[in-house]
Amino acid sequence: MTNQKALFSYLSAQLSLDKEAAQQIAGLFTFVHFEAGKEIICMGGRSDSMYLVLKGLVRAFYIDENGSEITKCFAKEMDWCGFYNYLTDEPSPFFVEALESVETACIKTSDIRLLCSKSPLLAEKVSKLINQAYLQTDKKAYAFASKDAKERWLDFAKENPEIVSRAKQEHIASYLGITPSSLSRLKREIK
Repeated sequence: MTNQKALFSYLSAQLSLDKEAAQQIAGLFTFVHFEAGKEIICMGGRSDSMYLVLKGLVRAFYIDENGSEITKCFAKEMDWCGFYNYLTDEPSPFFVEALESVETACIKTSDIRLLCSKSPLLAEKVSKLINQAYLQTDKKAYAFASKDAKERWLDFAKENPEIVSRAKQEHIASYLGITPSSLSRLKREIK
């Protein structure tokens, strides 16, 4: 499927837009390719865009006080990245990097705001996407507070088999709040 078709399909299905509206909105996007290992958003930088991942896998991460990379979240096909910039218009507190060769559909946050101001229905859809992203973050915080490492790993593996098979173990471990060796041990214990 071409990038244009993938975007059109997403806009039509996920945002429940008719053909004309989907085509109009699709015209505001540009397609941007990122090689594996490249930054999409730089920590401390400002981004005026949001990205819909059409193909590939990305992660958002920050560097803690010990210099360790801590994975905040992953985004795969038909997931968004860049909500923080849309919501705050502040420098990004984390990096977003391509873990694989990534194809994205990029839209300016100013275009999203303009579209939402003209269409209450679209504003509602965007709000729903942002709420889903927030709930995912809230769910992770709850898991850290109420579950041990084994339970967090089992839940993550069950809910994200694609990410488990595509992301490096060190990135998954940092997302779960454990070391890569602890994750290896958990995997051995479970088998």
